[in-house]
Amino acid sequence: MGRRVGTLWKHLLRGGPIGRLFARLAQDESGVSAVVVGLCLSAMLGAAGLAVDVGLWYMDRRHAQGAVDSAAYSAAVDYAANGSATNAESTAMAVAAQYGFVNGQGGVTVTVNSPPTSGNYTSSTYDAFEVIITKPESLFFSGLYLKSASIKARAVAVPSSSDAGTYCMEILNSTPGAKNVNFSITGGATVDLSACGIVDDGPGSCAISASGGASIITKTLSVVGNYCTNGGSSVTVSGTKTTGATPSPDPYGSLSVATVEGSTNMSCPNSTQTNYSNGGTVALSPGVYCGGLSLSGGVTANLSPGVYYIVGGSLSLTGGTTTNAPGVTFVLTGSGSNYATANIEGGAVVNLSAPTSGPTAGIAIWADKNGPTNNTSSLTGGTSMNITGAAYFPTQTVQYSGGSTTSSPCTQLVAYNVTFSGGAQFVNNCKNDGIIPIGAITKTQIVE
Repeated sequence: MGRRVGTLWKHLLRGGPIGRLFARLAQDESGVSAVVVGLCLSAMLGAAGLAVDVGLWYMDRRHAQGAVDSAAYSAAVDYAANGSATNAESTAMAVAAQYGFVNGQGGVTVTVNSPPTSGNYTSSTYDAFEVIITKPESLFFSGLYLKSASIKARAVAVPSSSDAGTYCMEILNSTPGAKNVNFSITGGATVDLSACGIVDDGPGSCAISASGGASIITKTLSVVGNYCTNGGSSVTVSGTKTTGATPSPDPYGSLSVATVEGSTNMSCPNSTQTNYSNGGTVALSPGVYCGGLSLSGGVTANLSPGVYYIVGGSLSLTGGTTTNAPGVTFVLTGSGSNYATANIEGGAVVNLSAPTSGPTAGIAIWADKNGPTNNTSSLTGGTSMNITGAAYFPTQTVQYSGGSTTSSPCTQLVAYNVTFSGGAQFVNNCKNDGIIPIGAITKTQIVE
């Protein structure tokens, strides 16, 4: 009996139903797959979640890069136009905010450095602006693996190496003719523009003429025609020198005195000159001065900020006078053939700075371009001109002679013709402080 039972069990296990069942179980891997999938599922979901987060971070990074590029570029453009690093940094912050990156909000940090703290433009000579944005990122699925994450973007912008905008004197007379001289210097005069340069739109072969031991010292020189020297004179250019250049636009050519005047009553039926000549101190206010404004006899004049319209006649500052004029623009205007000129001589001291805002921002003396081209404004006889801003004479010849000097951090001269003689000197360290740059439009580029 026991032997029969043993034989039966062997039959059931080997070829019977039970044997076939165990055989199928031995070959079935579905349970193993489920276990493996179960074990890997969390890792797979984590990897997928991390991929989603990284994609979002990448999009944020690209958005931040666009923000720093625009912010750095805008800062460099602002600085080229206004010369204020503080204003340029504010511009960069404002542009970044327009992209949604506000310093101190939501953990965002926006940093503006000038000069940059790293890279190839850390020297202050580049006027470069570095903008850095950092932003913490949200952790969705990746929070299983990371405690924190952030993105960072950086850009550096700098005005191009072009000389555009580095000039501080422009001569506008572009009358055709090989003999047309629109910038002459003689009699031992010295023009020192070693920190900036000269643009001359004259096409003549001797558009700039230096003679009689005169000296021109300039950082850059661009002349449509050419320059010539004789009689022991010299022209020294430390940087770029270009002859046969393309004419440069008048930086203030788009401006109009009539627009600035607006509703101001410019009627002058009597044209009686305003004259102060008995010494002492006088206080003057902005307004219309018909027939000119004359200060002489040792008068000290303190001018309130604003626009002073000189209608006809002249702006005459002579006889040891002192003129203190912060935030002032003198507009030399008129009608017909009677347009005002400037006459500063006899040891006059002029402390004049242009307004920093408004329609005459950056312009200290502005001669109406509707005036005739045969008018001359003169600075002669030991005058001391401390002008911060532009002296703009688009249709007048400006004559320096007899030891007249200029001295200020930024003086720009734009005139139809310019003449230096008798030991006149023009020292200029202009850095575009509130004035429109001379030359081609300043080009700015992202360099890092």
